[in-house]
Amino acid sequence: MQQDPEQTGQPSASLPMASATPLAYAMVDRLAAKHGIRVLAIKGPVLAELGLRPQKVSSDADILVEPEKLSALCAVLEAQGWKDREVRFSPSILDPHSRTLIHLHWPCDIDVHSYFPGFFGPAAEVFDELWSGRITVTLANLRIQTPSRVANGVVALLHLQRNSPDARENTYHRVLMDALLETDGEAQRAELVRLAEVGRFRRILEQELRVLGLEGPFDDVSDRDLARWEINRKTHAEATTGSWLYAIRTAAGWSKLAVFVKAVYPSAEELRKDPGLGGSGVLRLMGVRAKRLLHGVRTFPSAFVSLFQNWRQ
Repeated sequence: MQQDPEQTGQPSASLPMASATPLAYAMVDRLAAKHGIRVLAIKGPVLAELGLRPQKVSSDADILVEPEKLSALCAVLEAQGWKDREVRFSPSILDPHSRTLIHLHWPCDIDVHSYFPGFFGPAAEVFDELWSGRITVTLANLRIQTPSRVANGVVALLHLQRNSPDARENTYHRVLMDALLETDGEAQRAELVRLAEVGRFRRILEQELRVLGLEGPFDDVSDRDLARWEINRKTHAEATTGSWLYAIRTAAGWSKLAVFVKAVYPSAEELRKDPGLGGSGVLRLMGVRAKRLLHGVRTFPSAFVSLFQNWRQ
């Protein structure tokens, strides 16, 4: 008998990841509907169900929530035992857009997004557009709500672009584009036009949209927003080095020095937020600091070049 996901806050047996993540999607969908909150499942197994990626196990459930209800949804999940993952502070080049929740009895995370990076249109309007074209897929033997197939494809393309300086050379990029081209037609192009009008991602995905049959213009993102996107994309491989350089670059006056100190010498309290460092003593933290500094020195040149090549006033 299928277990009701609303009743799985503390499962009696350990859940394998392959079961836990789809069940988490279903749980959030059911709880959100019960509390009058609109949510859409994105990424992960949703893409596989829509034929946009091969089947594989995902370690987190990604949920897009109507922006003004982010806190409300997280409160609902907190009542079920989910809590924010405590992580060491790191500055962000792009605006904060999600909260990661964990549960003592679940192996997967839940990432709750108030908007998805790459959509430069107003977050509430973008969500409304995605909601208006929503469909359902089956996860954990239950129907859950998700954006349309082509909208999910756009989300996946934006995710690839955000996290890779050479996304178009990624094997999954080719798989994704081939899948979208399989159903290419006037209806898909019309939907892409509507979504791009609200979402303002034409400049980010210009090459992909041209392949999918869309014509210009492709100037819907400001130079400054594009610069932030490119800095984030091209410094992704340098992990946090690029984001700290960006934070120092954008800090005002003498506050640059304070940001620099935080980057080079985070407090012991901050370091202990890293996985496995909770009870670490002074000697171990000294080793962690040394490792961080070596990583920063090694990745500084490429992060520095990426930052200042793409900076726009």
